[in-house]
Amino acid sequence: MPKRIIKPDAVYYIETTTKDCIEILSTLHFARFLLLSIGYHRYMLDYKIYAYLILPESFYLIIQPGTMYTVSKIMKLIKGNFARKYNEYKKREGTVWSQSFDAKIIENEADFKERLDYIHSLPVIRELTKEPGSYEFSSYNNYSRARRTTIQLVIDSVPEKFGFKK
Repeated sequence: MPKRIIKPDAVYYIETTTKDCIEILSTLHFARFLLLSIGYHRYMLDYKIYAYLILPESFYLIIQPGTMYTVSKIMKLIKGNFARKYNEYKKREGTVWSQSFDAKIIENEADFKERLDYIHSLPVIRELTKEPGSYEFSSYNNYSRARRTTIQLVIDSVPEKFGFKK
């Protein structure tokens, strides 16, 4: 497996799945817990979140690590925390997540916009909802400025190098 590229101030597009793509996150309780875990670790590990999406068997993030923790450490802690609590709740042992995750550095505005649009369109593409704004586990409404009655993470302002504001 190639070594992950670490670049100071980089913004990463991240995808990860559950082991064998089992849809454990289709249960609202677990999807909400993962969302809260991402938010909790954001404050504890000092990283910025620009977008998120939780699907039944995976989650996606656009984040920018701070100076103390790498993207690998951040993902290890998010996935590990969720797995421990999930296994405890289900009274089971074993792996919850796929071994690794995909992380790509976003280099420019066009790449950022393309990945953001992709993340926000996935619930519609996957036929989980008819419109992206009605999907609970997405940052779409942070960008559309729509009101929410469900859990929603606060996201950070998009870096100026990507040329637009949320």
